[in-house]
Amino acid sequence: MSLTSFAQKDINAWKNEKNLEQQYLVFKKNLNFWNGNYFLNETQLNEYYRAFSDSVNVLEKKNADKAATINELQNQLSSTNSQLESTKTDLDTSIKNRNSIEVFGLNVEKNIYTLIMSLIIFALIIFLVILYFMYNRSNKITVRTKKDYIDLKNEFEEHKKDSLDRYTKINMELHHTRLQLLNKK
Repeated sequence: MSLTSFAQKDINAWKNEKNLEQQYLVFKKNLNFWNGNYFLNETQLNEYYRAFSDSVNVLEKKNADKAATINELQNQLSSTNSQLESTKTDLDTSIKNRNSIEVFGLNVEKNIYTLIMSLIIFALIIFLVILYFMYNRSNKITVRTKKDYIDLKNEFEEHKKDSLDRYTKINMELHHTRLQLLNKK
């Protein structure tokens, strides 16, 4: 009976399996068994070893290909990251240049430039208002002084005229008095 069970086993059935684990299970199931010992044919064992080695080589090749792919992707990722950093630097520079104005060879931020220009304009407006009030005050003083001068000049001319008239009158009286004195003598 054991011979019939020995003859019915297919020793090459493991070759039809795709998975390495399934190949091993089918190989083990189809081994010749005699009183607790397995009997293997040397060619059968060599074929199984070659198939096993081929499977391991295929897996190692797949692992090597995947490792190469991973390395290539990591290189691409590092290249992309360096390009991203370069692009970020360029973007930051572009934003800084967009938000600044060159004044006398210096880059000044637009907000600071606007603040400084606003302060300068505000200071100039205050200066102009102060100058206007100073001019107005000086103009009022000048107008009042001119008026006082004209009044004083008119008063002086009047006084001069009155003094000349008085002088002339006094001289005339003196002259008449002298003539009278001379005539009386």
